[in-house]
Amino acid sequence: MRRSPALRRAAAGGALLCGMLLAACAPGGPRPLALGQEPCTHCHMTIVQERFSAEAILPTGKVFAFDDVGCLADWLATAAEPPASVWVWSAIPGEGWLPAEEAVFIHSDSLRTPMGGNLAAARPGAGADSLRASLGGTLRRWPDLRAPDPPPPPS
Repeated sequence: MRRSPALRRAAAGGALLCGMLLAACAPGGPRPLALGQEPCTHCHMTIVQERFSAEAILPTGKVFAFDDVGCLADWLATAAEPPASVWVWSAIPGEGWLPAEEAVFIHSDSLRTPMGGNLAAARPGAGADSLRASLGGTLRRWPDLRAPDPPPPPS
């Protein structure tokens, strides 16, 4: 039995609507920041620079914004609910938001970040290597930033 074109369009439209509803219920990607207006969830300073910012998104879709990757890492250490996704803004122009798990982080004393985390995110590759070479410092991965600080050496 052949279906009419109208029935096929209706079925395709219904499938599209179901997909959109499912997508609306699930946490999406990062949202644009209200630079100069929005406070950091952790330190409460106004977020004024995208290049060091980050966002954590809960399974409910609630978004928490941060002015510094260090603020995000500190907040995650005490968060009541684990996020569904974590995003960082790349310091490399044109890269935009990156999933934190996929980014590399340049840790350098020559970086001046809002809360002194001295971390800048980038997509792994030549851009990150070039940024690290120009700033000095080390490349780190997201799991390294999530690990608690080691205890101080015995005196």
